[in-house]
Amino acid sequence: NIFRTSNNQRNDGQMSYSNIGAGIGRHVDNYDVFLIQTSGAKEWRIGKWLITHQEEDERLIPNIDVRILRQGPTTLLEVTIIVLHPGDLLYLPPRVSHKGAALTNDFGH
Repeated sequence: NIFRTSNNQRNDGQMSYSNIGAGIGRHVDNYDVFLIQTSGAKEWRIGKWLITHQEEDERLIPNIDVRILRQGPTTLLEVTIIVLHPGDLLYLPPRVSHKGAALTNDFGH
C-alpha cells in the first residue's frame, strides 16, 4: 500500500515478472490502473466496455484464489490489443476487463 487518497480509497503499487506467454487471466479492477512497462514487452487485451459487478460474479472461474473471468471478449470488435514496450504507460479505468501476456522473458510492469 503506497498511499491513500482523500476519500480513503486504497491505492497500491505492484510489479510483475513474467516468462513468455505468462500473465494473469482476464479480470477487472475496482480502481484506476496505470501499467508502466519497465523492460521487455507485454501484450494487453482490453475490453471495450465496463463490466458490472453482476456480470463479473456470473463469469468468475470458481474455486480459485483470484477473481479471474471465464471466456470473455474474443473478437476484435470486443477487445483492443495493445503491446507495451519499455517506457510505455497504459491507463485503464475501473471495471474495464483486461488480460496481459508477456512477449519476452524480461521483467513485466
